[in-house]
Amino acid sequence: MIIYSDSKEISVEKLHALFQAIGWKRDDSKWPKVLEKSTHIVCAYDDDALVGFGRILEDGVMCMFYDMGVHPDYRGKGIGTRIMEMLIDKVKDKGYASIGIFAWEKNPNNISFYRKFGFEKVSGGMELKRYMLPE
Repeated sequence: MIIYSDSKEISVEKLHALFQAIGWKRDDSKWPKVLEKSTHIVCAYDDDALVGFGRILEDGVMCMFYDMGVHPDYRGKGIGTRIMEMLIDKVKDKGYASIGIFAWEKNPNNISFYRKFGFEKVSGGMELKRYMLPE
C-alpha cells in the first residue's frame, strides 16, 4: 500500500536512492536547503522506501513543478498521477501568471504524461550558467 506525505522531513539518503534508480544525478548536499525553500512537496512511500517525489516552488506570481519522479519498479501504478493531482490541488486556484514544469526532452513519456493534467508545450527554457554555482 502506497502512503502519500507532504512532510518536508525527508531523508536525503532516500531521495538519493530514488534519484539514482531513476537515473538522475543530484548533489545531495543541496537537498536540505532545496526542501526548506520548496513550497509544497509530495512523497510516495512503500513501507519505508521512497518510491515517488515531486515538489513546487511558488513566488506569489508564478510557480514551477520540479523533480517529479517515480521509481522505475513502481511506474504504471498511478503514483505519479496521484503526486501530480495532490500538487495541482495546492496551486490550481491561486491565479498564477504561470504554472510551469520542466519536461526533459529525452524522456518521450513525460510530455504526454504532463499533458494529461493540462500542461501545454511552450518554447524551451535556458539557464544563465556563468552565474550559477558549479555542480
